[in-house]
Amino acid sequence: MTEGERFPRAARIASTRDIRAAFREGRRTARGPLELFVRPSPAGRPRAAAVVPTHGRTIVERNRLRRRLREVLRREWLPGALAAGTAADLVVRARPAAYDLGFEDLRRTLLSALDEVTWPRGS
Repeated sequence: MTEGERFPRAARIASTRDIRAAFREGRRTARGPLELFVRPSPAGRPRAAAVVPTHGRTIVERNRLRRRLREVLRREWLPGALAAGTAADLVVRARPAAYDLGFEDLRRTLLSALDEVTWPRGS
């Protein structure tokens, strides 16, 4: 994988504290098997995280789902967020039913949920 194909470090929410703050302070949008939490980013740029609880599944299934969510965020959300000057932290949390979706269904569901969100703008 080339550097241009990776989810940029600056676009990741890596700290548990920031993820918990998004759960606590963010606006919640639920769409089928996914929940989205959005709050203004203290970093002043778009950042994202995918939270995938095990829900009794194997680590292989969990990692596959997490990689799929991050791929959609990297390829489809991040470029638009950067172009629009979005300054938001986005946390996507998977519910148990998300494990049963194929990639295309998961992609459509996530993009549909993202369309419902009002994004904070950078200054």
